[in-house]
Amino acid sequence: MPINQVPPGDTEIQKWFIDVPAVEPGVFEFALVLGGTVSAGAYTAGAVDFLVEALDCLSKAQHEGRAPQHKVRLKLIAGTSGGGVNAAIAARALAYEYPHVTRGTAIGTGGSGNPFYDTWINTLRLDGFLDTSDIGAELTSLLNGKPIDDGAKAIIRFAKGPPTAREWVAEPLRIIITLTNLRGVPYKTNFGDKLSQGYVDHADFARFAVVYPGQTLSEPRPDEMVLGFGNDRLKQATDWEHFSEFARATAAFPVGFPARALSRPTEHYRWRVVAYPPGPEGATGYLVSWPDWEGMIPEGGADVPDDWHFLAVDGGATDNEPIQLARTALAGLLGRNPRDPIEANRAVWLIDPFAGHAPLGPEGITPFAAEIGAVATTLTQQTRYDTADLLMAADKTVFSRFMLTPTRGALTGEEAIASGGLGAFIGFACPAFMRFDYLLGRQNCQRFLREIFVLDDRNKLFEDWTANDKIKFRGSAGPQNLPIIPLLDDAAIDETLDPWPKGKLDPERYRDGIEARFRAIFELELSGSLVRSVLAWVGAHATQRQAADYVINAMRDYLKKAGL
Repeated sequence: MPINQVPPGDTEIQKWFIDVPAVEPGVFEFALVLGGTVSAGAYTAGAVDFLVEALDCLSKAQHEGRAPQHKVRLKLIAGTSGGGVNAAIAARALAYEYPHVTRGTAIGTGGSGNPFYDTWINTLRLDGFLDTSDIGAELTSLLNGKPIDDGAKAIIRFAKGPPTAREWVAEPLRIIITLTNLRGVPYKTNFGDKLSQGYVDHADFARFAVVYPGQTLSEPRPDEMVLGFGNDRLKQATDWEHFSEFARATAAFPVGFPARALSRPTEHYRWRVVAYPPGPEGATGYLVSWPDWEGMIPEGGADVPDDWHFLAVDGGATDNEPIQLARTALAGLLGRNPRDPIEANRAVWLIDPFAGHAPLGPEGITPFAAEIGAVATTLTQQTRYDTADLLMAADKTVFSRFMLTPTRGALTGEEAIASGGLGAFIGFACPAFMRFDYLLGRQNCQRFLREIFVLDDRNKLFEDWTANDKIKFRGSAGPQNLPIIPLLDDAAIDETLDPWPKGKLDPERYRDGIEARFRAIFELELSGSLVRSVLAWVGAHATQRQAADYVINAMRDYLKKAGL
């Protein structure tokens, strides 16, 4: 079927990008934005797991008449890198009842049964990343991507009893996975008088709509794929295996993990619309980013292909503006979510393990390996979020943006978690580090819901609360505030942490694995003739210890600095 190459008209843009349903009385809508994490994704996983438990407890208490009857609705989850993995876990897990993991939870040999916990603590391990079975005729990445594949398979197979729909989850739940598209998409900006400027956009994202049992979706967005459960026929349907490929791609840290081959309907790129900055009198407008259709025709072909095939890596390697994608999903492309605590009825909630202090890079000449790390850190820090988005999330007078980041005593961000070292890769070397961060995520989320995720008690969301409700649930929200998600039952029991995991990691245990992988990569890259192969063997064995020493010493430096 030929691709529609006509730009979407004003009516279509109004329908899919600008118009959004008004928030019903007594309802608060929110979107989650899950930032890039590497092994610190365990922190985000714990926070999301606690949020699910808190909302389930509130819903149960409301049905039993033990809680105020306002409604909280999760509309969308946008995820980048490890945040994209957690978004994928949530998309699947929200159809099932599953156990939540606290410090006192007994974990059997078969795992916890909690997909967030089992993916991060039990599946993503450095032993697997160092395995050399993936090194064959060519090298795809420095580390083996099989643990990511294993985690993705476990996610899409996860099921605990019959699937059901949670009433606090929107119908449908939208998921946005950000990507860095290595092939790119060609666009052309027309200036008139036959003048135009072509460019290739690599900051990409994919939209999904998750339809839970008993829900319906009569008309999906034209640029989204639809996921369901069971045998219901859905328009624009895809399957969970295809969905998992996008999760694997956003988790593919450049060079470190293998890039992923993806495909999607080419016509999705017809629907890229951006807002103009407000004019002098506050007037707003929009611009359609228009694909260079001719540039998309493959060499020797005659037509634009129905599906766009591309290689993709970590969504955090480019600025895909996940916060803006979430904000406009709630308010519409040209709309604004009310910021005043009395008027607010929608919010974007960012969970990011690294939103605290950001370390500086080298100030002078540095060893080559350290320079590579500095370049990777620079690209990651520079492309994560727009400054304005972070400033609004941190502004205590804005109640349409919230941010959760690690806190432990006086420490924040990377310094508060155990998995922050070596570019946040060190958690993969020690499950105890990721378990600590997971429990910290739960504890921080509990405190966040009590003290930060609040509104003025004059907000209409609380107009049906009784005086006793306000006394009972105000807690530590502040003298004039009330919690949007009151904590009840198990969610009200204070979360506790494991002891700081000092002494849990001996870097020396990974020496053999590091040397073996370095040796295999070295020999592969210099293989060919007999002479090259011999030289490769000699060179690999001569330098493997130096490579292992460098990594192990970096681990030890971090352990000493972090008190681990």
